[in-house]
Amino acid sequence: MKTTVIIPSYNRPEFLQEAIKSVWAQTCLPDEIIIGDDSNNDDTERLVNETLIEKSPVPIKYFHHKPALKQTKNVDFLMMEASFDFLLLLHDDDLLMPNCIELLKEPLIKHPKVVASFGNQYLIKEDGSIIKDSDKHLNEKYYRTPNRAGFVNGQWAASVQMLPNNAFLMRTKEAQQIRYYDEGRAGDAVDFYFGFRLGKDRLFFWVNEVTSKYRVGQPSITGSGSVEFMSCIVKILFEDLPPKKLKSLAINKKIRDLMNPAISEVIRGGDKKTAIKWIFSSYYNVLTFRGFKRLLMIINPF
Repeated sequence: MKTTVIIPSYNRPEFLQEAIKSVWAQTCLPDEIIIGDDSNNDDTERLVNETLIEKSPVPIKYFHHKPALKQTKNVDFLMMEASFDFLLLLHDDDLLMPNCIELLKEPLIKHPKVVASFGNQYLIKEDGSIIKDSDKHLNEKYYRTPNRAGFVNGQWAASVQMLPNNAFLMRTKEAQQIRYYDEGRAGDAVDFYFGFRLGKDRLFFWVNEVTSKYRVGQPSITGSGSVEFMSCIVKILFEDLPPKKLKSLAINKKIRDLMNPAISEVIRGGDKKTAIKWIFSSYYNVLTFRGFKRLLMIINPF
């Protein structure tokens, strides 16, 4: 059972080199690495062609997209290029722990009904240092607690963001059938929406071990900052989940946690109708300072 690692990149050759080195350090090496480069210069291309390909213990395929594809189409392109049984998406500023692939492959090999496996994360600073206690706080926040180790409902795990946005292992055929490209429906929440669709009527497996490091404070790999993220997640949950699943305590809490910034996003985007609908919904308490502030924002968005 062979593995492909795909890495979308944008103007960050130094971080890309770190990401690649974390792949080379795996106790179970992948069988290919595919890089999709959206950079507007040739720095990454020179790094890959003059240094990384020569040093790599596994084959590297490199594509420099001119013009840039942007995140959704870049990742979709890379997924369709994958040749092997399993697929791991790694953002160019994040890192894998040395036993990541080994740990995540095991449940996929043992359990044919499991479509994706994932582990815990550390948060790291820009310099790569681990933020103290980040593994505990981050993973508890996203329901990665010991009592949930093992099989989890895929769509539930994606809905509450238990599934991380990258560094999880999936079956390549299923990923290619679903496609990462979503015709713009998910906005900036493309990673979330892909996991949400991947998990529908399928099982995930959570390994209670730290398998990756997530770098905070970095710009989006799309080349543009996030404009609408929380609101896109809320819309997807409302539109795609049946009412019964919306009543899940964890999903209900997730929507409530996202609602305040989501309302701000739709107001700034000019969608006052949706903002009013959400403000007066059962997921939001308008009789608060924040609620009053959002009502004022509708009158004067800026």
